[in-house]
Amino acid sequence: MSPKNTNRAEKGSIGPWIFTILSIAFTVWFFFNRQYVLDIAHYWQYVPSSGIATIKKNTTMTDKGSFYFYMSQPELENAETFNKNCQRKEANSPILGCYTAHRIYIYNVTNQKLNGIEEVTAAHETLHAIYERLGSAEIERLTPEIRAVYKRVKTPELEERMNYYRKNEPGEEINELYAILGTEFSDVGPTLEKQYAKYFSNRESIVRYHEKTQAIFTNLSNQAKMISNKTNALVDTINSETKEYNRRSADLSAQIATFNARANQSNGFNSQAEFDTTRNNLLNQVADLNALRDKIEAEVAEYKNLRSQLEAVAAESDTLNKSIDSTLAPVTSLSK
Repeated sequence: MSPKNTNRAEKGSIGPWIFTILSIAFTVWFFFNRQYVLDIAHYWQYVPSSGIATIKKNTTMTDKGSFYFYMSQPELENAETFNKNCQRKEANSPILGCYTAHRIYIYNVTNQKLNGIEEVTAAHETLHAIYERLGSAEIERLTPEIRAVYKRVKTPELEERMNYYRKNEPGEEINELYAILGTEFSDVGPTLEKQYAKYFSNRESIVRYHEKTQAIFTNLSNQAKMISNKTNALVDTINSETKEYNRRSADLSAQIATFNARANQSNGFNSQAEFDTTRNNLLNQVADLNALRDKIEAEVAEYKNLRSQLEAVAAESDTLNKSIDSTLAPVTSLSK
C-alpha cells in the first residue's frame, strides 16, 4: 500500500472516533441537562388558553418568567378536574393551585369580587417551578436572605401557614417562603427583589392583587367582629336593664297595691296633700319605668338589626369562601 493510501486510511479511521466522542459528550451533557431539554420541549409544545395568556400578561412575567410558566403547561381548571390534580392535605384548608409533576394547575375562581386571585396563584406556583430548578449553590445563597425577610415581615397568619407547611410538606419551608414572599410582600429587600425581577417586570402589581383580595376577607372579618362585639355588649345591657326593670316593676306594683288599699280606706291618708304627694311619686316611678321599657325595646330592635347585619356579612363571607373552595363547587343544573 502506498503512503498516500495509508494517510487516507488513517483519516478515514478518525471520523468514527470523532463521532463517538461527540456522541459520548452529548450523552453526558443530556444526562446533566435532561430537565432543561424537557423544559424546552414542553415550552414549545404548549399552547396556552386565552385565560392562561391573560394571567401571564397580568402578572407582568418577563420572557424568563413566561418560559417557566409555559414550560409547566399550566391549566385553569374547574372543580372536578382540579381536585383530581391537586390533593388537599387538610379538610379546612382549601387550595387554589398546585405545582405537581412539573405541571401547574390553577383553580378557576369565577367570583368577580376576587379578580386577581388567579394571577397571584399562577405567580406563586411559577416560583415553585423556578425554585425547583435553582442550583444548590443558589439556594444556599438565598436561604439566609429568605429567613431574614420572613423574620422581619411575619404575621400570626403567616406563621400559621408555615406551621401548616411544616406539618404537611416537611422540608419545603424555604420553597414555600420563596413563593409567598415573592407574591404577597412588597418589602423583600434588594437581594430577593433582584431575584424576582428576573421573572416579573412589575412584581408589585402581583402583591397588589393579593392585598386587594385579602382586604375583602379582612374587611368582612373585621365587620363581623365589630358587629358581634356590639351585639354582645347590647345583650349584656338588655339583660341587665331587663333585670332592673323587672325588679322595679315588682316593687312599684307592690307600692301601687298598698296605695290603692290605703286609698280605699276612710283614714288611709292623713291629708289630701299626703295622698297627692304619694300618688305623684308613684306616677313619676311609672313614667321612669315606662321610659326604661321604651329604652329596652329600642335596644332589642337595634339588636335585631345588628343580627341581620351579622347574618348578611356571614352570608357574604360564606359565598366568598365557597367560591375559593373547589370541594364546594355548585352542582351542575339539570336541563329543563
